[in-house]
Amino acid sequence: MEVSKRRWWQRPGIAVTGGVIGSLLLAACGGSSATTTTATLASDYNPTKGVQGGSLIYSDWEPVQDLNVLASSAQTTLEVAAGPIWAMLWGYDSKNKPIPDLVSDVPSIDNGLVKKIDDTHMDITIKLKKGLKWSDGSPLTSADVKFTVDAICNPDVGAASQLGYDHIASQEIKDDQTLIWHFGPNKTGTCGLSADLTSGIYSPYVGNFGTTYVVPKAALSSIEPKNWATSDYFTKKPSPTSGPYMVQDFTPGPAAIVTLIPNPNYVAGRSGAKFFGHGPYLNKLTYKIYGDKSSQIAGIKSGDTDLGLDLIAKDLPSLQGWTGGKSVYANGLLNEGIYMNLGNNETGCKAVQYAATCGKPTVFAGDKLLRQAIQLASDLVGLNNQLVQGIGKPMNSFLPSTLAPYYDTSIPAFSRNVSKANQLLDQDGWTKAADGSRSKNGVKLAWVLGTTSGNPQRAAEEEFLISNWKDIGATVTTKNWPAGQFFDSFSNGGINATGQYDMSLYANSFAPDPDSWASLALPTQIPSAANPSGNNWDRQNDPALTDLLTKGENTIDTNQRVSFYNQAQKEWADYMGYFGLYERPDVFGVGSNWGNFFPTANTCVSTCNAPDWYKKGAS
Repeated sequence: MEVSKRRWWQRPGIAVTGGVIGSLLLAACGGSSATTTTATLASDYNPTKGVQGGSLIYSDWEPVQDLNVLASSAQTTLEVAAGPIWAMLWGYDSKNKPIPDLVSDVPSIDNGLVKKIDDTHMDITIKLKKGLKWSDGSPLTSADVKFTVDAICNPDVGAASQLGYDHIASQEIKDDQTLIWHFGPNKTGTCGLSADLTSGIYSPYVGNFGTTYVVPKAALSSIEPKNWATSDYFTKKPSPTSGPYMVQDFTPGPAAIVTLIPNPNYVAGRSGAKFFGHGPYLNKLTYKIYGDKSSQIAGIKSGDTDLGLDLIAKDLPSLQGWTGGKSVYANGLLNEGIYMNLGNNETGCKAVQYAATCGKPTVFAGDKLLRQAIQLASDLVGLNNQLVQGIGKPMNSFLPSTLAPYYDTSIPAFSRNVSKANQLLDQDGWTKAADGSRSKNGVKLAWVLGTTSGNPQRAAEEEFLISNWKDIGATVTTKNWPAGQFFDSFSNGGINATGQYDMSLYANSFAPDPDSWASLALPTQIPSAANPSGNNWDRQNDPALTDLLTKGENTIDTNQRVSFYNQAQKEWADYMGYFGLYERPDVFGVGSNWGNFFPTANTCVSTCNAPDWYKKGAS
């Protein structure tokens, strides 16, 4: 997500998917029906050895309100929290292969850290590097990992996602470096579950658990979980932390500045490791928010910032003639999409009423033919060519074309069909008036489209799509919001999370497994007071789709998973609770002095390798 990418977060040549994982799990159980593979989880990430010293500034343009690495779904927060400030169990390289960070090795059957017990139980052993320390010098242990998982499952914390963690039936600390996650059936209410979980088998663990940012038990256990979001730890100066840098100063808001200095204890336990086996190179790292895109681009070109994140294709012409660096872009798991609220628009409701009885059903609720017509009337090819410089890719499935082997290559390319869209609406009882507008049972075909405010690209997309939808008799207006409010959590009254919208436009960045998309559609992921971390903001609830996504999650045979997700793509296209506009290229302005920047458009949001960043020419 520009800030719009929410929590899940691209790249051709995906190697870490359920295909590899499924084969490894099945091999351990003596099965023979899965596709055999020689694929490896090992990353070929090979950064240049950095130079010690100097300072660098990197930037975004949308606001940063806090540094809550567990609860925030705003990319601007994650760009500084995820990687620079907090370390993770494992990250992902630009090819979506995992890179061990806090762990000594990424769990797999081959290394003995993953075991399937039976058809409903499995164990994953998290093995930390020995001797890890927090920035204050205290030990970072398996107790901190257990504490973090418990926190993610606590509704008072408001974690951005509980997906996958709800499969962990219990945790067993073996020693300071070793924690065993016992996966198995769970009861309703456990870690946000709204129904009993009958199987703990969770094949997409590599894709969905790596970016678990461990938080310190000693510092947070004395604070009531319901107060974490407003605590000094997440809103002012978090200490201790585990990443290569620690916060010296933080000023939140639309002109946010986060000043980072080296973590003196980062190298503890890491010496000799293949990845991140050294201390931070920079004397100071600054994260700067400009408040608007034009100011950020001006800062890139003037040298006020050394790296510009969160740019888009439309910004490429503005960077032409820049002599201090170059613009680069990457495609993959980042999708721009339309999200329709299939429940009530809860605008004006109090928090305790969200997703309950307050509000009024949106025009999309219970009307599948309308939702299909809206997609058919959308000129995705024209939008990509006119507003994305032609370097995106119009979507014809909820999965991106890069997600092999799960993306269904037999699906025809998307083609706008206004005639068919109008036929569907006629069939559905939406009658046309003399002025071309439609209504049904006295209700006008009208809705409000929302996105992040102060975003010229999104404003242009809104205008383009509204013009498209006028061709089918729809009357659409806009109401846009500051990104922090638009993407805030359910507990904090976020517009999308609490259902205070009709239709939203934004991007999501996903993990390299199709299960990452399941959180958009599973009814167990609908946010509520009892399940504030649910990511099904659209309130989708299609039993057939739920069944297919659940089977894909709980199946370890690669061929079967491919079959389930191919069926899911067809069912998703029929149900149409959400549709992708285009696979969005992520654009960056990289100064010639920035060492080891690797465009990585997945859940790492290009900051997972912050320990390797250095200033070229520093001395």
